[in-house]
Amino acid sequence: MMRYLRSIMRITWMDKVTNKEILERTGLPSMEDLLIRKNLRWTGHLMRMSPDGLPKQVIYSQLSSGHRKRGRPRLLFMDTIKRNLKLRDIKTDTWTSCTLIADR
Repeated sequence: MMRYLRSIMRITWMDKVTNKEILERTGLPSMEDLLIRKNLRWTGHLMRMSPDGLPKQVIYSQLSSGHRKRGRPRLLFMDTIKRNLKLRDIKTDTWTSCTLIADR
């Protein structure tokens, strides 16, 4: 995407303009913001899904059985969601209640 924005704005690599400056000039959000927004949106769909749905069971680790390996625990999907909500300054209880209300 940045390559296309550079070509539209006629900025070459020799101009030494950072990607952050290009995004500020165009008024577009950063890639991280876009990914977080899409992740939270998809998670809202997932939360409204029926509890019997396979994607919901997989994401909430309800299918796991057995023992975990030694070492650092793996990053769970819900940990990622909580981190994204914290980055957006959204309380988890508010967000879950909003997704459940949207289901009605």
